[in-house]
Amino acid sequence: MAYRKLTTSSRLHRMTDVPPSESGAYSLLRIYKSWMDESWFLRFLIILCAYSTVGLPAYFVIRYVKKRNQSLETDESRRSFFYSFLVRFSIGLDRKSYLPVATDEKSSLSSQQSVPVVTGRRNLLEDCAALLFCFFGIQSSLIVMGFLQERLMTQGYKKIPSESVPSGIIEKFGDTQFLMLMNRLFSMLIYGSYIFYNRRRQPPHVAPYYVHSYTSLSNTMSSWCQYEALKYVTFPTQTVCKASKIIPTMIMGRIVRNERYSVAECMNALVLAFGASLFFLSSTHSRKSTAELSGDYTMTVSGLILMAGYLAFDAFTPNWQKSLFDTKPKISKYQMIFGTSVFSAILCVVSLAEQATLCSSFDFFLSHEGFQRDVFLLSLSGAVSQMFIYTTIERFGPIVLTVIMTIRQMLSIIVSTIYFGHGMTVFGIFGFFVVFGSIFVGNYRKYVQRSGNK
Repeated sequence: MAYRKLTTSSRLHRMTDVPPSESGAYSLLRIYKSWMDESWFLRFLIILCAYSTVGLPAYFVIRYVKKRNQSLETDESRRSFFYSFLVRFSIGLDRKSYLPVATDEKSSLSSQQSVPVVTGRRNLLEDCAALLFCFFGIQSSLIVMGFLQERLMTQGYKKIPSESVPSGIIEKFGDTQFLMLMNRLFSMLIYGSYIFYNRRRQPPHVAPYYVHSYTSLSNTMSSWCQYEALKYVTFPTQTVCKASKIIPTMIMGRIVRNERYSVAECMNALVLAFGASLFFLSSTHSRKSTAELSGDYTMTVSGLILMAGYLAFDAFTPNWQKSLFDTKPKISKYQMIFGTSVFSAILCVVSLAEQATLCSSFDFFLSHEGFQRDVFLLSLSGAVSQMFIYTTIERFGPIVLTVIMTIRQMLSIIVSTIYFGHGMTVFGIFGFFVVFGSIFVGNYRKYVQRSGNK
């Protein structure tokens, strides 16, 4: 039975296995590949150049539409459909004309209905129920997502036999960008259909469409920095950085949303980061990273830069989403998921086209048994997880989402420890209780303050 794995690197290796005497182009290709393998900064510049092919034209279009809209007062009814779309993309709607309507509706509803007095205990129980619902939704959907992604990347798929293809050929798929593209296309289909059929119940999208591109770009770059940093930093460094994500999330909240945090909240975040770091370090002391296995610590600075980029982009994403939720008139989570999926799909297409793997990935998708089913299930779980994530950000904020993601990593380690029979140190148990204790104390203090203000 034939068994092959088709990846970008394998195709590139096949091209470089030609003697340099045959063509000078292959020598240049080999030099280019060696530079790409050794320099993460060069790979970063290549990605920026690829994304700039979309970003720069969009930037000039936005500038052109803004200048033209300021100089020419064109009646909206006389605009063409294409120019109206460019105005919505670059400028959006007039916010002032929608704010009074939203205020009047809110005041009329509040005057017609008698609002019951909600006690602090009832509010606490409702928020706890909603938080548990979002927590288990995120955990279950991401667990299914991780299982399917590992299945797609490690399991071979049987190629559909034809006249030119013999039976029994099994090949592996190795392009995560294509899986991300299919995930975004599926989200566009699901949430775009929902917005269309419920368009009368959706709020007006007053903000310009391009605001969703920031979420897509930061999400993409955070994933890239995370994977690249694995090559340069040790596991203790990785775990401490990931466990301390709540701190850069609070810093980015101050920068992006001008959110102010009290001294008690900052101390609570430091205690939570300390407990999570203690738990992760006690659970990963026997693991070795690429840098440790190779004995090369000369690139530690590069690894720290990449980890800083990962933390910065990862902290920016939920804070920017929360700022869009807080904007009046409010953007619905369905509109936000759809807009983010559109820009993420564009970035994935650009990346796949730049790597010359777009057509080959679609060919693999259509020519292998069972691959379409697994891609569909992966995309479905991804779309469901986005709903829970955006609901958490909308109702509870980015800090709570960061805490949920940290707890998810801790629970996965606990399950692995129980399943494989590994022992857990006293420091790990202590760190576990420190994390949950800080979460309980922080939430209880907030609700005590709210009940005292009423």
